[in-house]
Amino acid sequence: MAHKSKPNILFLMTDQQRNDTFSCINPEVLTPYLDELIGDSVIFSNARCANPSCVPSRAAIMTGKFPSECECPTFITQLPAHETTFMTRLQEAGYHTAVIGKQHFAGSSIKRGYDEEMIIDGHSAFYPDDTIQPYLDYLAEHGVDRKAVMSKTLISGGTWNVESQYHLDDYLGELGKAWMDKKGRAAQADDKPWFLTLSFSGPHHPYDCEGTEYAELYDHEKLSAPESTYSDLDEKPPHFKKMGSYADIYLKHFSEETFKKTKRSYYANVSLIDRKIGELIRIMKEHNLYDNTLIIYTSDHGDFMGDFGMVEKMQCLSDSLMRVPLFVKPPIQGFQGFEVKDDVLNIDIAATCLEAAGGEVPSSLSSYSYTGYWDETREKKVREAVYMEAGAIKGCIHQGMKTVHYMDRSYGELYDLNNDPLERRNLWNDPRYMAQKLEGYRFIVDHMYRAIPKSDVPWNVGTPDI
Repeated sequence: MAHKSKPNILFLMTDQQRNDTFSCINPEVLTPYLDELIGDSVIFSNARCANPSCVPSRAAIMTGKFPSECECPTFITQLPAHETTFMTRLQEAGYHTAVIGKQHFAGSSIKRGYDEEMIIDGHSAFYPDDTIQPYLDYLAEHGVDRKAVMSKTLISGGTWNVESQYHLDDYLGELGKAWMDKKGRAAQADDKPWFLTLSFSGPHHPYDCEGTEYAELYDHEKLSAPESTYSDLDEKPPHFKKMGSYADIYLKHFSEETFKKTKRSYYANVSLIDRKIGELIRIMKEHNLYDNTLIIYTSDHGDFMGDFGMVEKMQCLSDSLMRVPLFVKPPIQGFQGFEVKDDVLNIDIAATCLEAAGGEVPSSLSSYSYTGYWDETREKKVREAVYMEAGAIKGCIHQGMKTVHYMDRSYGELYDLNNDPLERRNLWNDPRYMAQKLEGYRFIVDHMYRAIPKSDVPWNVGTPDI
């Protein structure tokens, strides 16, 4: 139960999960427990991340700032020590904070802001020992050979060869359940509200749930083929077709059956996570923790999973990667969930948690908290445009038009998402859309300017506003 009117906060996170991987959105996917949680939540059906890669996207979520603002714009950068995570700010607001699972601080020396840590920063038993040691200890304790858990049979993945209880996401789910049960049993004695991050490693590749009971829930032959194809990449900048030197992610190099089994493995991992979250929610309800806990669910970015003839991800702002799950269950008993179609970004999880905790949201943070959607005493702020980054690629969405700028390049991307939601027709060189392109550039330049230190300082004392 919440303490002194402050709600407990549960932050559920996955890695590389598409926004359309829930039964209530896509009947191909089986997620009964998450559907039930969504029914109690505000679901943001047009939510996006700030960056299509793990490290910068998570840095943005943790700080409440865009990747360029928190100086972590790419996968091989890291948060500087002088930045502050929202978990540290929650500690300052009186919360006991804990984390289980992936964080991807990537070697940063920043103060992370957790009182308890069980950080496991890998996606399988094949990751370096120092990133997943507790998981390796668990496998060794049960006599499971880490080298034998999966056989490479799929695109970027393979067949799981042992019981599913030894899968990394099952292990993380069990750790989360144990933590919640312990917290529930001690609820009356606790003198602090709590914040828990439970961060799953999947459904990020390796897609390794083929062969589990979760894969048996799906008939791969009945899974749909993607609407967009490799030929649609002709409309896009040249680097879209050059990932082969980095990773073999193009479906044209594999059979249709191999792709559909890869897709089944991806969905199976989502179903595994769904089961573990369902079990966690049951424990919360048994300890009367559910009603008074703010629960937030999101992912750091998506996955092509067949779109444009690809799987995995790359440096681009395609909606296959940028649209993410985002739903929030308020700490209100009997709350009736509903859908919100406003364009939102998941970097505002920071502001949302701080507002819910009764703390201040510093002016340096993105301040479009979600609390106004269920709390009438709070302002409901809606973005005029959504800004996104992928290193030297900057983009925005305004009134359904997506403008994407490439630094030092004459080409770019422009899509009318109102009529072309799959982004198959690039309007960059279409003169009829020049006004929309210029409007998009205005928003992009404004956001890039805000990332400059002291950009908000007036020109001089007494000078007129521009």
